[in-house]
Amino acid sequence: MKKIIIFIFLLLAFVYSFFLTSWSSSYIMIEEDWKNHIVFTPEKVTEPQQIYEIDKFVYAFKIDPLLSMVCVLSFLTLIGFIVFWISKKFHHKTKVY
Repeated sequence: MKKIIIFIFLLLAFVYSFFLTSWSSSYIMIEEDWKNHIVFTPEKVTEPQQIYEIDKFVYAFKIDPLLSMVCVLSFLTLIGFIVFWISKKFHHKTKVY
């Protein structure tokens, strides 16, 4: 039961931090010098709506690094929990007595 509560808490932390990170990353499109902030988007892009999501995340990391790190770490921890539970179930089924 304790693991499920931790999982739900991490899920809520991820959803909340992802929403706020997405919110702060959307400000790159209204910057006048948005082309100076892009890293992965090709230089031939002319509209700010064509900016890659990874560039938006890098911009959000520059603006608010703590919130972006919470988003990444909670996501990686969630994936770790899921992989651990799946591997535990798989290992339990294949165990020969």
